[in-house]
Formats: sequence, C-alpha cells, structure tokens
Amino acid sequence: MTKYYFANWKMYQSLASVKKFIEAYNRDVEFQNNSNKTYIGIAASYEHLYFLHQKTNKTRLNLGAQDCSEFIAGAYTGQVSIQSLVEMKADFCIIGHSEVRQYLQQTNAMVASKFKLLLSANISPIVCIGETLTQKQNGITLETLYDQLEPVLECLQSCTENTKIFIAYEPIYAIGTGLIPDLEELQQIFYFLKKLLKEVPVAKNVMFLYGGSVSSQSVLSLQNIDNISGFLIGKASIDFQELKKIVELE
Repeated sequence: MTKYYFANWKMYQSLASVKKFIEAYNRDVEFQNNSNKTYIGIAASYEHLYFLHQKTNKTRLNLGAQDCSEFIAGAYTGQVSIQSLVEMKADFCIIGHSEVRQYLQQTNAMVASKFKLLLSANISPIVCIGETLTQKQNGITLETLYDQLEPVLECLQSCTENTKIFIAYEPIYAIGTGLIPDLEELQQIFYFLKKLLKEVPVAKNVMFLYGGSVSSQSVLSLQNIDNISGFLIGKASIDFQELKKIVELE
C-alpha cells in the first residue's frame, strides 16, 4: 500500500534554499530507488513551482500548490487560478489550511468551491480540517470537524470523478507547537471521519492524512494511527535530510 507524504513548505523557502533541497535529493540516489512504495509531494510557493517542475519532472517527486482561487478567471488581483495550476502540471492542492482560514478569512463554503474546481481539473484536493485548543477543551472537536467538512460532503454526494481526495486532520493547537493528541484521541477522530465518508459514492477515492508537528521524532508514534494513508508535514519538510528520516522511519 502506498504511503503519502506531503511537504507543506508554507513561506519558509527562498529560491536558493529550494535549489539546495533539490540538489540534496538528486544526490541521494539510494533514497530515490527505495521510494517505490511512497508518494512524496511538495507544496511549494507559486513562484517556485515552475523551477521545481523543470528540475523534478524525471524524478518521483510530485508537485502541488498551497492554495488556489475559488474563481476560474477574472479581476482577482493576487489570486492564482486552477488553470494556472493545470499549466504548471500540479498534482495536488492544499485547501482550507487553518492559516489560510485565519489570515485570509476563508470560509467553509469557499473551500468547497475550490474543492469542486480542483476535482473538475483532475487535481487532487487536500482538504484541511482541525479544531482549536478551546474547541477541544469544550468537547466540540467532532462537531467542529463536521461543520468544516459538510459543504465538501455535499459536493461528494454527486461526485463521479476518480481523482484521489485527501482529508488532512490538523489540530490547530498542534501546528508548530509539538503538542500532539494522544493515540486514543486520534483513533476516535479518524474512525469518525471514515464513518462519515463511508456513504459517499466515491469513498474509495478518499484518503486521510494527519498533520501537526510531524517530525522524525513524532512519526514513530503517529504511524500507529488506524485509517490514515500518510502525513501532511510542515516546517520539518523544508530540510531534505529531515524529510528523508520521516519517510524512512515510517
């Protein structure tokens, strides 16, 4: 079974550091040859995607975006269309990340609009969901996750595409903090998510990821989570050697 590792580089990388990452990857032939059962995706900044496509199109690295516009085209300054991602040969796109929801005030409905556009373009959406520490303490984690997913679930009821779909559970309080829910909590959450998606016509195309302080130190315990197909990795993924450790430890 293929294991999926998505590196969300956020706004950490410069072109110089991206070049160093690719150089390190290209030198490590043994790692490349041992990655047959793993899918490694890099969600880079828009301005680095063309360079990365040129340098990685003969490797096993897959490229994607960290977000996209909910509009196909038009007077939307600063936004990037699905069509641009198609032209850049993006394999996947992250949508609904908590940082985008917070800083750009993106709503669940906006995320669902992007979701539909990505499926129509045959680009795999990675839909991020997660609760705050306050929501967790108030015992409304599952209710929060359901509310975030509900518009996407409505889209899936009439979906017939074969595009792979990823749901990434990232508890907001775990992102970049080192705080990770215990295994029992995670088992309950992913069981809930799997049950929720079970009745969707394209359920076989939906896979689950965990994200939030994933590192070479935490991945050994996280690999015991049932019902997940891989990880969405943040800052730890910008260093090739650290990403390699995560993939090889799994």
